[in-house]
Amino acid sequence: MLPALALEQSNSRSNGTVAVVPIPQEHVDVVVRPKHKAKAKPKTRRVTRHRNTPHAKKPRSTPALRVGFSWPVTKNEITSPFGWRPFVITPGETGPHPVREFHHGMDIACSLNQPVVAAKGGRVILAGVNPDYGNVVVVQHAGGWSTLYGHLNKRIARTGWRVASGALIGLCGSTGRANGVHLHFEVRNVGRFYNPIYFLP
Repeated sequence: MLPALALEQSNSRSNGTVAVVPIPQEHVDVVVRPKHKAKAKPKTRRVTRHRNTPHAKKPRSTPALRVGFSWPVTKNEITSPFGWRPFVITPGETGPHPVREFHHGMDIACSLNQPVVAAKGGRVILAGVNPDYGNVVVVQHAGGWSTLYGHLNKRIARTGWRVASGALIGLCGSTGRANGVHLHFEVRNVGRFYNPIYFLP
C-alpha cells in the first residue's frame, strides 16, 4: 500500500484538499510492477551465457567458476587446448582421416608416472580401459559435474571409490590415442563438455 499512499499524497498537494479518493489495487499494480521487474531481472543474468561457456573468450565470464576444481597435475604447459584442432594421427592408424576433430578436453604436459590427483572430491564412476582414452578414470562430483582423466599409465582409483580433492587416482602415461606422455582432462556437466581452463585457478 506504500505506492498508493505516495500517489495520494502528491494528489492532495496539487489540489490543495485533504479529501483522498482510494486507488484500486489493480491500478497500483499497473504503476508499480514494471519498475519491480526491471530490478529483479538484471540484464547480466542470461541463460545463453552459461550455455556458451566453452566458447567464451574471457575466463572470468561464467558463474560456473565457483564449482571449485583444482589442477589434476602440477600446473604445466597445455599442449592441446579445448576446441577444434587438426586431426591427430597416432602410430598404427590408417586412413582416411577427417581434416579436423573436436577436442573435448585439454591436454596437459606431464612426465611418465607423474601423480594425477582428483580435481575435486567425489565418487569414481568409471576406472577402466577405452580405445581412445586408454587407461581412464572418471570422477563424479556434486551438481551433475564430472571430470575425466585419460591416457593414464596406471589407474590407482577403482570404480565406486570415494575420493577427496587432491587424492591420487592415477599416473601420467600415453595409453590410447596419444602421441606422447600427457594427461587428457575433461570437465562435463549433464552430458555437456566445458573448457577446463575456465574452471582452474
